[in-house]
Amino acid sequence: MFVQRRGVCLALLLAPGLVGAQGNGEDPVTASTVVIQSGASGLTRADFEELIDGEKSLEGRTLSAEERRHLGVVYGRAFALEAEAKRRKLDERPEIKLRIRSMIQELMAAELLEDVREGYLRDDTGKLAAYYEKVKKQYELPHVRQILIRTKGSKVAARPGSPELSVEEARTRALEVRRRIVGGEDFATVAREVSDDLGTGPKGGDLGFLARGATPASFEAAAYALPAGQVSEPVQTEHGFHIIKVEERQPQPFDKVKKVLANDLAHQDLASMSENVVLNDAYFRR
Repeated sequence: MFVQRRGVCLALLLAPGLVGAQGNGEDPVTASTVVIQSGASGLTRADFEELIDGEKSLEGRTLSAEERRHLGVVYGRAFALEAEAKRRKLDERPEIKLRIRSMIQELMAAELLEDVREGYLRDDTGKLAAYYEKVKKQYELPHVRQILIRTKGSKVAARPGSPELSVEEARTRALEVRRRIVGGEDFATVAREVSDDLGTGPKGGDLGFLARGATPASFEAAAYALPAGQVSEPVQTEHGFHIIKVEERQPQPFDKVKKVLANDLAHQDLASMSENVVLNDAYFRR
């Protein structure tokens, strides 16, 4: 798994005790002017602003003067601590060297992923569009109905008067409900009668179009794999057992999923780049 791109300790921005850098802000400051100084280390205005621009957590934000000042203190503090660590020769310890190398590798992997992903988004050869045509069915949004049979201890509130069912009791109940639907009863009508989901039950189990990430993984996997018009076997989640029906599937336009597609292709490329990794089996089988 790749780490997130760049990460200054921005939580320190509001930490107590941070004070602003000296100066009244009235002097002209050029791109080459050093705006943060700590001992022999310094950062120019151009470099400081480039670091800020590269922060994903600050994307789309306009920092106030006070926020910039606090962030400047964070960087200055980092310079000071780095200098002290080097004075103590901590960077010369073998175990520290390995950890530094590991952190650099994670950072470079994250940057490589970003670079490859952006390359696909800028691509004018049609690679991304061709990939979309190949996999677009995987990104169709399913219109889902569900019936929930709640299990004891579920975070879902119990229906008034409904019994607390064990896992096996709930599974058996869900199978009985599924047989009713497969036997010809209307899914929505049965959902209104028996579903323990107080939100969707009165609506015939209607969840609407299901976006990825909106439901537990097992529920999502079943909903996205189920052909339209069919009823699933009971699917277990932390809430209980779900019987799922996909009413229809809605295609998503290319522009809406192009970032996701670029991300998919970028991860595939990085996986290919690392296929030549060789482990010493004699060591790793011990």
